[in-house]
Amino acid sequence: MRMLATAAVLSAALASSGPSPEPLQPLPAYHDGTDVLFAPDSAGAGPLATFGPWTLGRPLREEKPLDKRLNLYVVVPGRQYRSAAYLEYDHNLIVNMLTEDKPREWDVYWCFVLDPALQADIRGEHELLVAAQQSFRPADLFDLEDVPGQEVMGEKIAVKSMADLRHYRRKDGSLPRVLIVPARLALRAAAALPAAASKPPAP
Repeated sequence: MRMLATAAVLSAALASSGPSPEPLQPLPAYHDGTDVLFAPDSAGAGPLATFGPWTLGRPLREEKPLDKRLNLYVVVPGRQYRSAAYLEYDHNLIVNMLTEDKPREWDVYWCFVLDPALQADIRGEHELLVAAQQSFRPADLFDLEDVPGQEVMGEKIAVKSMADLRHYRRKDGSLPRVLIVPARLALRAAAALPAAASKPPAP
């Protein structure tokens, strides 16, 4: 109920004065491990940006990452979004800032866990960036099928064999534990805490 109340507030804040497309549903996300809502702006035209069966929002025309934008990370795999029909798309959404009811522009990043030994369910930007800076050295028999989320990597960044990972290897031959790649996708949305969490304490 609390999440639905905040969803209604965010959807109203994003409504435009003129005719607008059907409102997009706010998406649960994490900010520093805390549950928040990511509410895509419904304004705009063109096809929706999707990830598996989920709708992320309406793409902006300028898809190149810009310094002024905030970051939305799609982390694969994750436990936040799960579907028995689309197991390969299990993921978490992470935002690097809250905007309350003010829509902002966001660059989207695909984040793939490469190290099978990394079992943590990543829920914050700091944790994500630390894992991306760390490295691991694949074993001799390591194969792409050992990489969590390898099916989505093939779809999103055309990594379909171990040879395709050579672009991401470091000088010592190791790989990042988590690979972060710009999705070349930008969205406009608001990000806020659920309504109950954002209210000041009662006197």
